[in-house]
Amino acid sequence: MTERVEKCAFETYQAFLKDKYRPPSKGGNTKAWHQHVIKVGDENYSFLALGAAKWAYAGDLISFEWEWDQSQKYRNITTETFRAWNKKGESVVRGNRGSKPWRTADTRLPASRREQRD
Repeated sequence: MTERVEKCAFETYQAFLKDKYRPPSKGGNTKAWHQHVIKVGDENYSFLALGAAKWAYAGDLISFEWEWDQSQKYRNITTETFRAWNKKGESVVRGNRGSKPWRTADTRLPASRREQRD
């Protein structure tokens, strides 16, 4: 069952890295998968998106549809329905809304294989 949050202000917005870490010399985490958590009132809502760039800034109003996960513990936002309005009331699109495969390789130590054995 899908529920809706309509044009409301949010209290906090945080993004956490969910994909495997990469050092800056290898391209970093700029476009890696992040979990975005938005607190509206006393409730937390979350979604997965590319990058840590926020989809809404402080002072914006947001609307979205959400549904419970299988365990009925987390409220997952349907990203296609996420909309934001700035302070002037204009509709804005922010954040990276693309898609890409998850990283599969672990980050290697910055040392030769011989040094890694020691």
